[in-house]
Amino acid sequence: MSLSLEGIGAVLSAEDEYTRVVSVVPGGPAEKAGQLKPGDKIVSVGQGKKGNLEDVVGMRLDDVVKLIRGAKHTLVRLEIIPGSSNDSSTRVYEIVRDRVKLEEQDAASKIIEVPMNGKTSRIGVIELPTFYIDFKAAQAGDPDYKSTTRDVPQAPGKIKERESGWPDYRSSR
Repeated sequence: MSLSLEGIGAVLSAEDEYTRVVSVVPGGPAEKAGQLKPGDKIVSVGQGKKGNLEDVVGMRLDDVVKLIRGAKHTLVRLEIIPGSSNDSSTRVYEIVRDRVKLEEQDAASKIIEVPMNGKTSRIGVIELPTFYIDFKAAQAGDPDYKSTTRDVPQAPGKIKERESGWPDYRSSR
């Protein structure tokens, strides 16, 4: 909900009996470590340098995510089958968890050009992948906290700032 979490910064999905890495969040701990890649299959997860690796094959995706997420500056070990590998040999990666900002999930605006009646019209589009609010910042009185209800109404103004000649939708009400 707050567009941030503490973890490794990887988007995961369930595929057959495996947890598969779909993508790595730009700037997140997994990307910085440079080991985990899209297509990798996670077969076990361990906490800290010396903890046992827990087999996660066949485990629900939510439960695997709970094992991988954790407090900032703590170590998680992932045993993976590389997506680029044709055999089932595994590797163990160590990743230090940190705060991951999910900026691609906040409201975004853009202009698209659409052909209509022989002319090209420009239309403003607001994309909203998820609903969000930074509860901590809002409760702390931060005037710039992120939330869907604050960001969506600002989107047309941001489009107008970027695009000269774009009419202010509020003035046509």
